[in-house]
Amino acid sequence: MIDIKNLCLSFTKEYDALHNITLSIADGEKVAFVGDSDSGKTMLLRTIAGLEKFESGEVFVKNINIKRIDFKSDLSVAFVPKSCLLFENKTVRENLEYVLKIRNMDMATTNFKVLTALKNYDIEHIQNLKVKELSNFQKKLVQLARISVRRVDLFLIDDIFEDITDEETKILISKINSILQDNPESTFVFAFKNIDYAEMFGLRIVKLKYGCIVE
Repeated sequence: MIDIKNLCLSFTKEYDALHNITLSIADGEKVAFVGDSDSGKTMLLRTIAGLEKFESGEVFVKNINIKRIDFKSDLSVAFVPKSCLLFENKTVRENLEYVLKIRNMDMATTNFKVLTALKNYDIEHIQNLKVKELSNFQKKLVQLARISVRRVDLFLIDDIFEDITDEETKILISKINSILQDNPESTFVFAFKNIDYAEMFGLRIVKLKYGCIVE
């Protein structure tokens, strides 16, 4: 699924955000990048998502160079970043509907999938609220609900347990487990500061420090 060879990404001449990363992730594998805030785990996740330009090395997803991949036709990717990427001025329901409408899903199927997601993620009661009115935790639930309404080949999920309470964390763990169980053939790549989450989900752990993979 993912092959990375000698990847280097720099923001300044003095500092490599990612340095000589070589890594393979098999189709259907579940992996976690684990490291501190300056480890490069988020940058590596964003590079796989095609969101970062890099100076040297190669990144292939499904044997296609990341620089030439078409994320509409070649690969279905769901990216959940630390910061919310929802439409702040649209309602929760409109945010869920959007990802299906742009894929030309018929109205009956769209309604069914959206209603199912609203129920499964316990957000029926906030479906008519605008995203800007939601708490941080509610936004995380909506982002997970949104990636659940369509078929996904590659899930990329970044530090989803940051900045929430212990009780909210328990709820998100349950939702993540459901996504893993519902998509056994999909590839998952997470980024965590806390290695306990990676071990909890039974993920292959890739440790990063200062932009490098470490043992």
